[in-house]
Amino acid sequence: MKLIRYEYPQSLGNSALDSFLGSSAQARFGALFEDFFGAAPAASQTAADLYEDEHNYYARLELPGVKKADIDLELENAVLTMSSSQADGAQQCAFQRSLSIPDGVALEKVNARHEDGILTVTMPKEEARKPRQIKVK
Repeated sequence: MKLIRYEYPQSLGNSALDSFLGSSAQARFGALFEDFFGAAPAASQTAADLYEDEHNYYARLELPGVKKADIDLELENAVLTMSSSQADGAQQCAFQRSLSIPDGVALEKVNARHEDGILTVTMPKEEARKPRQIKVK
């Protein structure tokens, strides 16, 4: 079984560019960079663990405090989009995460389960993609 945890790229924080440009130029460049590319993805996206076994691919997201009824899943053009938006008084919590579905997934059999704050999406492999023994004659 393979387990892959995606690590988001770090911001331009303490790089050689900082020392080359100086602090004021770096601040201006950093603001321009964030305006163009958006905020750092680590702050706005939920981490996902991706792994597989012999029969399925899996995506697991930790969603503490998110109720099952508040989770929306959509599968379109081999892209799985998971989102939620909750308003609790003056505080609003929202997330959205999209993942590309690997080739060889039986799209009509994709299912999801939410238990103890963990969303697990199971993507069964097509029969042709599963390993099988070949008998030598």
